Amino acid sequence: MKQFILLIVICLSVRSVVAQPATMPVHILRSILSQNAADTNRVKALLDLSRYYIFKPGELDHDLDTALLMTRQARFLSQSLHYLKGQGDADYNSYLIFLEKGDHPQAHRYTKEAIKLYSRLGYWQELGSLYENMTRFYSIEREELQKKIDCYQNALLAYQRAGNKAKQADIFKELADHHQIQENYTQALDELQRSLALYRQTNHADLERVYDLLGFVSTKLGDYKEGLTYGLLAVKSAEARKDSSIQLCTTYNRLGLTYFALRQYKQANTYFQKSIQVARYYRENAYVINLAGNIAKLWLQENKPQTAFRFFKQQIQQYPSSTAESKLIIAHRFMDIYAELNNFKLAQWNCDQVLDLLEKKGNGGIGAALIYESTIRFLIKSKQYRQAYFYLQRNEAQCKNNGSVTGLSQNNLLWFKLDSIQGRYHSAIQHYQRHMLLQDSLLNVTKSRQIAQLEVQYESEKKDRELKLKQQSIQLLTKQSQLQHNQLIQATILRNAIIAGTILLVLLLGLGFNQYQLKQRSNQLLEAKQIEINRKNGSLERLVLEKDHLLTDKEQLLIDKDHLLEEREWMLKEIHHRVKNNLQIITSLLHSQGSFLQSKEALAAIRDSQNRVYVMALIHQKLYLSDRLSTISMDEYIKDIVDYLITAFNQGDRVKKKITVTPVNLDVILAVPVGLILNEVVTNSLKFAFPSGRFGTLSVELHAEGNQMYRLIMGDDGIGFPTDWNPNNNRTLGMSLIRGLSEQIEGTLEISQKNGVQISLTFVEDIKHTG
Repeated sequence: MKQFILLIVICLSVRSVVAQPATMPVHILRSILSQNAADTNRVKALLDLSRYYIFKPGELDHDLDTALLMTRQARFLSQSLHYLKGQGDADYNSYLIFLEKGDHPQAHRYTKEAIKLYSRLGYWQELGSLYENMTRFYSIEREELQKKIDCYQNALLAYQRAGNKAKQADIFKELADHHQIQENYTQALDELQRSLALYRQTNHADLERVYDLLGFVSTKLGDYKEGLTYGLLAVKSAEARKDSSIQLCTTYNRLGLTYFALRQYKQANTYFQKSIQVARYYRENAYVINLAGNIAKLWLQENKPQTAFRFFKQQIQQYPSSTAESKLIIAHRFMDIYAELNNFKLAQWNCDQVLDLLEKKGNGGIGAALIYESTIRFLIKSKQYRQAYFYLQRNEAQCKNNGSVTGLSQNNLLWFKLDSIQGRYHSAIQHYQRHMLLQDSLLNVTKSRQIAQLEVQYESEKKDRELKLKQQSIQLLTKQSQLQHNQLIQATILRNAIIAGTILLVLLLGLGFNQYQLKQRSNQLLEAKQIEINRKNGSLERLVLEKDHLLTDKEQLLIDKDHLLEEREWMLKEIHHRVKNNLQIITSLLHSQGSFLQSKEALAAIRDSQNRVYVMALIHQKLYLSDRLSTISMDEYIKDIVDYLITAFNQGDRVKKKITVTPVNLDVILAVPVGLILNEVVTNSLKFAFPSGRFGTLSVELHAEGNQMYRLIMGDDGIGFPTDWNPNNNRTLGMSLIRGLSEQIEGTLEISQKNGVQISLTFVEDIKHTG
């Protein structure tokens, strides 16, 4: 009766882990991004808006591409700000995006990066969330189930270090659910008790699922009293909050299984019927078939195989399901029904179906032990003893592998029955003894837990009584001691006050007489000096008045000068800021235009234009953020352009950069065309130099050659130009821009091919370029 299919399906339906979507409304996030402040708030807004597109209901490929673009912008900005948490969160977002796209290798790559950052920086809450989310990689079959449990274990450790009790309770519950699937009920019970204690500490109201699991696991361990108590609590909790979800189907079914184990078939049928009504409402055919099998088993227990046959056949016709799990349930249940009807031919046909499906499922599949038990009973009943021995051995190996004490106990009982029929009494006695030892171990676990609970309860009550008596005694003694202490303090204060008052009075009298004598002598001296002071004060007042006028005029001139300089710097920075904002608006318009284009050539042109605008915007952003108002640090500028283009073309894994730049500051008038030329050359290399996943290196050098002359060398070790392609006669937009901008700054342009493409630009910074 201990079915496993419904448990697996329901576990999957309620256990999907999803990271949190955007925490703020979308219009607020877009408002923050429109301000264009290059700070951590912008990083957070980009990541939050990215998650909005990731978790947008019915998202399209375009939504995921938008989310990926925003995440890359957030990562690039985080790197420039040295904002390590932003980089880790960007890796987390990238994992979610590629998981949604179905690209598991890429998703795995980003989880490793995020785990490395979160662990090194101590972001335990984020690390716990990531590990919890990574359980989506794995199913609950065979070795994947253990990998799923390992992820939950890592998430638990992270949440413990973060001190998040609510999430610890959630993870303990998930671990218990997965361990009970492994039939490791003792460990599952311990984890559920920890989960319940943490939920109560955090005043968590919804305890339906943890009660449900506690009842189910207790029943599996043979503790039917606890199983019934927690099962009823789960139903009470669900009905109190008017739960109508598919979880209610599991709750009713498990309580029905507990009543069935107690042989209270009427109550079991009541809850099976409630459960199947929920499954029918949601049109979950797989659930209906499993529950119909449970109800049919009830009819078999009441010796009504014909009724069981008609009911079960009607349900599978009305609610057909083509899943492998449903086929296994149907064959399993018909095998039991036909065996009770003594129709061994049809029972054998269904038995063959069961064994075939179990073979396809794989040895060690979750829940197979329960079906093997039914199959072995049929084989014994139909006198197929050799096959029965074969599957007894297979079932024992599987139960040992899963750590199922309950399964091993039942298997030894079946082995005892088969040995008894075959006259192998010595072996039968051994298997029966093993069965009883295993049953005793289950009972001992239950009894030990109950005794431990009683001991804890008794000791707690005893300590509470002793503590109350001690507190009462302490309070009485404290009051007496405090009264005596207060009286002593009052007497001491009164005595000290009298002594201090007498001493103070004597001192005041002595000081008063002394002050009188000093005052008489002082008055005589002061009268003589006052006349001289009055005379000098007149002269000093005239001098001070003249000096104050001069100082006031000088200070006003300095203030006016400083004010004009501050206004000039502010206006220049504001101009750069607004130019940068306008260029970013153009970038956004180009991105929006690209959303409506289907042509790859048009989209590529849009992206190239965005990169050119970014190069110009970067100039004004650096001027706005720096103290210099007209010159650009070329080493930072060149590195930012190359990093941006490698990231934009997603070539970071295949293309290495080699940048050698002499520290030099160029005027903005000269820096802009140099940056645009560099953009075109690097873009062409990333587009054409490394086809078909080829690896390579991109090199950029800038050297000063004296007399304000500079040489910019750009190259790659790619495949080079096509044999029929002449760069000097080419009229593409990129080459036209390179030649035109070189002529604009009166530079000398040289293009050559040797192990790739090398482009050299020699130019001079003089008054024509900067004036």
